[in-house]
Amino acid sequence: MRIFGLAGPLLLALLSGAVAVAASKPDFTGTWELDVKSSDFGSLPKPARMTIQSTMQGDAMHSVQTTYVEQENQTAEFTWYLDGKRHSSDKPVPGYSVTRWEDSTLVSDRQSHDGAYKETIRMSLSPDGKTATETIQTKNPSGTNKEKLIWHRKAQ
Repeated sequence: MRIFGLAGPLLLALLSGAVAVAASKPDFTGTWELDVKSSDFGSLPKPARMTIQSTMQGDAMHSVQTTYVEQENQTAEFTWYLDGKRHSSDKPVPGYSVTRWEDSTLVSDRQSHDGAYKETIRMSLSPDGKTATETIQTKNPSGTNKEKLIWHRKAQ
């Protein structure tokens, strides 16, 4: 789940999911398909299709996002450290990320070393566990953008 967004992987994330670090935390692991028609991409172009595959590796969530566009498919990977601590990151630009839980919402803040790029991703899960909502707010030298992506969990 961009963790998913279009600007980077996770972004990659939902498109990036996270297994509960405590019993009350949502489980975003699995395969997710973007509901392109219900999603709002702000000023970014709409993809033809987007999927996310999220797995847990220890206390980190690993997401692989595939974006399908007319000319080619683009795949991006991102690791979300769910410990609330600052971690170096090279995606979407060199800098750092901090991912934490705010109640049942997964929040990831990313920033470039020079502060020119900032992104906040918020992921929440429907009560039935079948739909994830991802909001992405991005600020960079080109301007700002806000996206709202709707993801549906694919049956295993």
